Amino acid sequence: MTRASPSATAVVAAYASRGAECAYANVKLMGRVVGSLYDEMFRVAGLRANQVALMWAIAALEPVDLGQLGEKTFTDQTTLSRTVENLRRARLVTVRPGKDRRQKLVRLTPSGQRAFARAMPHWEEAQRRTAEILPLGDLRGLARQVRRRAA
Repeated sequence: MTRASPSATAVVAAYASRGAECAYANVKLMGRVVGSLYDEMFRVAGLRANQVALMWAIAALEPVDLGQLGEKTFTDQTTLSRTVENLRRARLVTVRPGKDRRQKLVRLTPSGQRAFARAMPHWEEAQRRTAEILPLGDLRGLARQVRRRAA
């Protein structure tokens, strides 16, 4: 086993205490904490937070092309396909070809609409609990900035 060079050791020592400054680590931490809270709230509705968020986007845009859905939600193709397929298997969404056979249009089924409606009181509670630990208005503003700059 090789030892770290003295310069690498010095860099590690200089940065070790600065981890709390890292934007990536902080955003991931907040995502895990908030995601767990929302998952807990949605569990009684038989859904996960990522499913509800995607159903929300589908409801707002339907019928929506799978590619457009990925762009609007900043979701990578693999994750999007997997989540949509899980929702399809649960009969919460339909996926149909569009005018162009390469296009796949997604929309909520009546069961999906009912599941979404059942989840909303739990979303309200998750929002209330999240507001106890994060300023939601600030969070909305930051998300708006990120969407604008990432688009």
